[in-house]
Amino acid sequence: MNLFNKVNELKYKWNKFTPRVKCLIIFFISLTIYLINDRTISSGDTVPNSLLVFNLLENQTFNFDAFRTSYFANGGSLHYSFIEAQNGHLTSVYPIGAAILTSPIYVIFYGFLKLFNLPVELTQSSFEPYRLFFEKLAASLVTASSVVVFYLASKLKFSEKIAVISTFIFAFATNTWMTSSQGLWQHGASNFAVIVIIFCLLKVNHTTVQKNKLLFLVIAGMMGGLLPIIRPTSTLFLVAALAYSVVINRFNNLFFLLGMLSILPGLMWNLYYFNNLTGGYSQVGQSWYSFTLDTFLESSLGTLISPSRGVLLFSPILIYSFIGAYNLFKHRFRKDEQLILCMTTAVILLFFNYCFYLVWWAGHSYGPRFMTDIMPVACYVINYSLIDVTQKPVIYKKKIFSSFVFLSLLMFSLFTQIVGAFGHKGFDWNGYPLNIDTYRFRLWQLKDNQIERHAKALFHRLFAPPVKSNKYINGLSGSIEAIEFANQKMTNKKLLLSAKSEILLKAKVKNTGSSQWFGYQSALRKGETRVRVVFYDIQDNLVKESYLYVSGLVSQGETTQAIGTVVIPEQPGVYKMVFELVSDHNVMFPENSDNPYNLQIVVK
Repeated sequence: MNLFNKVNELKYKWNKFTPRVKCLIIFFISLTIYLINDRTISSGDTVPNSLLVFNLLENQTFNFDAFRTSYFANGGSLHYSFIEAQNGHLTSVYPIGAAILTSPIYVIFYGFLKLFNLPVELTQSSFEPYRLFFEKLAASLVTASSVVVFYLASKLKFSEKIAVISTFIFAFATNTWMTSSQGLWQHGASNFAVIVIIFCLLKVNHTTVQKNKLLFLVIAGMMGGLLPIIRPTSTLFLVAALAYSVVINRFNNLFFLLGMLSILPGLMWNLYYFNNLTGGYSQVGQSWYSFTLDTFLESSLGTLISPSRGVLLFSPILIYSFIGAYNLFKHRFRKDEQLILCMTTAVILLFFNYCFYLVWWAGHSYGPRFMTDIMPVACYVINYSLIDVTQKPVIYKKKIFSSFVFLSLLMFSLFTQIVGAFGHKGFDWNGYPLNIDTYRFRLWQLKDNQIERHAKALFHRLFAPPVKSNKYINGLSGSIEAIEFANQKMTNKKLLLSAKSEILLKAKVKNTGSSQWFGYQSALRKGETRVRVVFYDIQDNLVKESYLYVSGLVSQGETTQAIGTVVIPEQPGVYKMVFELVSDHNVMFPENSDNPYNLQIVVK
């Protein structure tokens, strides 16, 4: 009873707040939770958008020419997010809409740097911590704002209770948290634009003042105009909103079209740098789509249910979107519902777009990153199912069961986002033991899936094993018993290999010490047992090194496998490969271990 009393007390206090105060509370709670893990989770995709405004204000140019020799240039080659434009300048491969949307925020960031006399050396590695910090802060601010607008849009149609529940789902039980808020991906800016469009077009239906109607149409049009230059696939939401507005608002739709002039900066950018309207994606020179049955089956099932990318596994609460869609369709003749149905149609088309997309798993990311784009609509549709969940059915047992199912799905959806945000070491799941971009079978493995790896990373972050103690280190011992190259066992210790080739290696290793080994599945920050692979030339100079990743928890006397890929040196010649056991970021194995294991290779 105390719990119920507390809940009722909180509800009473919440209802006493004014709408403005509620919005501020939602904003700051969301912002705090998004920032509290103190880590930017993004990729090289976000680099240009996180630098564009800084570059404009500091160097007075939109060109990224200065970055040809920056710390982003690895060995003289350009970072993949930059491209040489047809006009001779260096520019971004990716659309700049996210930078346009966040430009007011970045102007404030730049002013902060100047106010405190902090160096703005954009091309130096010393600026990278600032770039990452401001990227995370900008993404979190935009996403927290999206959550507030989602709440306001839900309140226009539904009760306070339903609006708060669906807002919580949108904010913390989907990849809105782990993708949109953690880095300046295109998804966060796209979601902000989509939910503002929904809110404004709903307000047009609920507002009697003509001046306000036209203002909301202009704002909706502005957000719609940004969508193609934020994320081209999100153009589907613009088409859906425009089609709805043409039918419902008729001549007033001219104000929606007026707002769409916001697309012009992006189009001018594309024309200036790429001499076309589609931008940098047209210059990649590779088709990312395959319209075959095999691609459809793998991509559709993978997007929905694969253990490490399935949207229904990472956010099973979205099952209620299907129930909501059914209820929504029953009211399809109402203007508000017609808007949501149009946007739902865009969601379906977007899903089918990715059903033929070759890289449906979205590269190195957490969970169903591509499906982040559908969350504003999918979560809004959940509102229509919550009417059934929150109402009291005639049969009490039925209510208990339905509430239990709903809460279970919600808690698991929340759990996947928590372990993603705080299980930092788990993000390495994408790269090892094998890179998922090459070894896609890992996306389908139930054992050591991405959620499990992140959960273990968080657990071991809170309860770290004593891998740094002297007793543990002194008990480390092991032997490397066999090495297998490209699925062929070594019968001698000399092998002919091609320069710069990537080969799959397997090692049979045995724990001969008293300390347990922690394999890659443990996701330890320090102390994971690995096999270090080192290449030495004929002068015994270290040329390069890599790792094989030991599997499982290995006790004394047990044998296991270490696996990984290594890249062969670039220069032809004779090399010595040395395999030795290490406790990663901790110590080399003590000298009493029966290693290293040496091989001689000839690189041609």
